[in-house]
Amino acid sequence: MNGWTKGALIGLLLLLSTASFAQILNAEAFQSQNEPLEKWRGQTAFGINLDKQQALVYSVFTDVDAALRIKNKSLLTASRVRVTGTGDDLLLNGGFMHLRLRDNTGKLLLLEHYTQYQWDGVRGLKNRYLLGTNIRQLLQRDSLGSLYAGFGAFYEFEQWGYGAVPRERRPLVLDDRNISLLKFNTYIRFFRRIAPNLRIGTTFYYQARPEYFFNDYRLAGNLEFVFLVSKNLEFRLNYDGIYDTQPVVPIDKFYFTLSNRFVFRF
Repeated sequence: MNGWTKGALIGLLLLLSTASFAQILNAEAFQSQNEPLEKWRGQTAFGINLDKQQALVYSVFTDVDAALRIKNKSLLTASRVRVTGTGDDLLLNGGFMHLRLRDNTGKLLLLEHYTQYQWDGVRGLKNRYLLGTNIRQLLQRDSLGSLYAGFGAFYEFEQWGYGAVPRERRPLVLDDRNISLLKFNTYIRFFRRIAPNLRIGTTFYYQARPEYFFNDYRLAGNLEFVFLVSKNLEFRLNYDGIYDTQPVVPIDKFYFTLSNRFVFRF
C-alpha cells in the first residue's frame, strides 16, 4: 500500500468517526489552502445551506475568500454572510470573518496565527471570538494533492442564547450564557484530485480544554467534493458535522450542515 493510499484511508476513517457526531470553522477548505500562492488569488461564492439543530433550516449564503503573499508570509482572509427566511421576514442570522497570517519560511513546518469572529442564529450562538496559533506540518504532497496536520492553542469567548434550545430543556431564567476558555486544537487535512474535473477534501478537528482533554471536547468532520466547471468556475458539495460533549446551553450535541454552492475564482 503506497503512501497516498494510506493517507486516503486515514482521511476516510477520520471522517467516518465524526459522521454520527459548524461552530468549528473549517478554514482548511478555503480556496487559498489548496494550492501554492504566487502573489494573490481569491474567490467568491453563492450557495444554499441545510442545517439541522431542532429542525431542518434552509438558508442562502455568500462567501468571499482571498489570499495575499507578502514575501515569505501569506495573509489569508475569508468571510460569510447567511440569510434565512422566517415567514415574511429575512433574517441575517449567520456568518463569520476570519484572518490568518502564515509564515512560509519552513519547507515542512509552518507557523500560523489567526483571529476570527462568528455568529450562528440557528444554534443560538450570538457571538464567538477566537485568537490562536497553530504549528502546521506537511506530511505529504505531490502534483495531485496534499496531506497536512496541525496542532495549536487558542483563546475562545462565546455568548449563547436559548433560541435553539427545546422548550423542555430551557431554564426558568433565560439570561445569555458567556464563557471564556483556553483550548488545544489538532487537525488533519487531506486533499486530492481524483479525476481531471473532480477533487475531494476532508478535514478532521479535535478541540479540548487542557485540563479535560479527553472528557470535554468538540469533534468535527468535513467532506467536500469540488467539480471543475471551467477554469474559473467550480461547483462544490459540502458536509460539515460537529459533536460537542458539553454544549454551553442544552442544545443537541450533534449538529450538521449540508451545502452546495457555485464558486467563481479570480
